[in-house]
Amino acid sequence: MNDINCNDALMAKMVEIDNEETEFSSAQINFHLANCENCRRELEQMQVADNLLKRQVRLEQTANLWSGIEPRIEAETAPQISWKPFVFIGSFLVAYKLLEMLPDEDFGLAFKLVPLVFIVAVFVFLKENPFKINTELILER
Repeated sequence: MNDINCNDALMAKMVEIDNEETEFSSAQINFHLANCENCRRELEQMQVADNLLKRQVRLEQTANLWSGIEPRIEAETAPQISWKPFVFIGSFLVAYKLLEMLPDEDFGLAFKLVPLVFIVAVFVFLKENPFKINTELILER
């Protein structure tokens, strides 16, 4: 008979208990278990744990919880965007464009940089980075 080590014997016994085929014969497994006290104790502990798990009753959820969860998730993840800053930005840019269209006035390069500086200032004030990719997933608050 080929001798098998403890790990192989225990794994083969678990496979045998699950009614699956193993590379070792039942005689080899039982011979090892008969001669190895450690494997017998380990197998007994596994059988006790298996019996405890088999006695547990799995509770089935009968209520449909999703109908109450989904609206809360949508409410928490819905963007809370105020339209007032955008109206202010739009008004400013329209006024700037009207001033720029005055044919007699040349305001220079500084005047042409005003929209860029203004938009950057708004994003700094709002503490938003329009180019940032959000990689954080918030599961709970």
